[in-house]
Amino acid sequence: SIQPSLYPSSSPSTMPTLKPSSSSSPSEIPTSEPSNAPSNEPTSSPSTYPSQSPSTSNIPTSLPSMEPTRNPTRKPTRKPTRKPTRKPTTQPTESPTEPFFFGEEFDTHQNLGIEVSRGLSVRVVAKTGERVQYANKERSSFSYHRMSDAAGIIPLNPDNPTEDGYVYVANSEVSSRGSGGVYGVYFDKDGNVTDYKALLTRTTMNCGGGLTPWNTWVSCEEHSSGQCWQVDPVNEKSQETKLGGSGGRYESVAVDNSDPLNPIFFTTEDSETGAMRRFVANGNGWDALHSDGDESFLRIIDGSKFEWTTNEYAARVSAGRYYRNSEGVSYHEGKLYFMAKKDYKLIILDLINMTYKVETTGKKFYGEGTFGSQPDQNMFGPTRKFLYFCED
Repeated sequence: SIQPSLYPSSSPSTMPTLKPSSSSSPSEIPTSEPSNAPSNEPTSSPSTYPSQSPSTSNIPTSLPSMEPTRNPTRKPTRKPTRKPTRKPTTQPTESPTEPFFFGEEFDTHQNLGIEVSRGLSVRVVAKTGERVQYANKERSSFSYHRMSDAAGIIPLNPDNPTEDGYVYVANSEVSSRGSGGVYGVYFDKDGNVTDYKALLTRTTMNCGGGLTPWNTWVSCEEHSSGQCWQVDPVNEKSQETKLGGSGGRYESVAVDNSDPLNPIFFTTEDSETGAMRRFVANGNGWDALHSDGDESFLRIIDGSKFEWTTNEYAARVSAGRYYRNSEGVSYHEGKLYFMAKKDYKLIILDLINMTYKVETTGKKFYGEGTFGSQPDQNMFGPTRKFLYFCED
């Protein structure tokens, strides 16, 4: 069989030939005239070396590049992505993460006046200041809460989550003293609204939070003496936890439950010197957050190292230098991802190797996107494949 040339010709032909050369050895001289038409098929195997100028063909090669662009780049990319982006990049990324673009296909929702990614559907569940409409045509006894903030989904029956409905648990970040709290919208298995309840009251500025492995919600107060509260929307109970220590402007909570006997909780604080708190609980379940555990704080060291220290002051100095105003936090497979909004950073802690990496957000974020505001919450999607973050 005839094999394609492994080396480029001394100068490129004007257009590719319809057939490979019949010579058993590669030609060193270009043809005097271009071929009549380009090939309709990709080459049998990709070239070992990049061409001198970009191709004008719309047909991909048999092996995709790691970061394909709409028009090929003049230099080969360093790594291929599994799927091409919808926007071309100007150069390969140096970031430790691999951001994913969802494209630009949006539809404007006629009734709401908002843009929605094509393929998604939207409906109004509740409006601030209005009583919640139930599926049976009845309404809640009080109006939907003000200043909605962080929220989570909790199944009514964890052993059978698809058959027994769920609760949308949401914070209220009202700043007047004692006017915040946590509220729950209850749904049946088909997504019909069945109830709306107040689950935690007489708290202030309930901002972020996080879900626990035992299907409760932790709600964080963001004021000088704020605390972190555990809320159970199924058994309708709430209690202050050990996570907040003597108090602070707490934001969000994530948990490493790889050792169920000693789950590790990470709590961020939205302050310029807000040190991330690490709480190793004793036991699993509701009582784990209300019993004594081991507490330490994040101290980032020059270079790419960090440590957990019991010296809160040293950790606060470190926070002021490396991770001011930390916000959303998520744990996944030995790594902790959290936002430092004042510095427009996503910081990734490798909890096994005790090293860290930094991704900068803002308008110069990967892909030259519209991320121009401060990063706030983040969370992994249900497949744990993508990390989503919001701006404030």
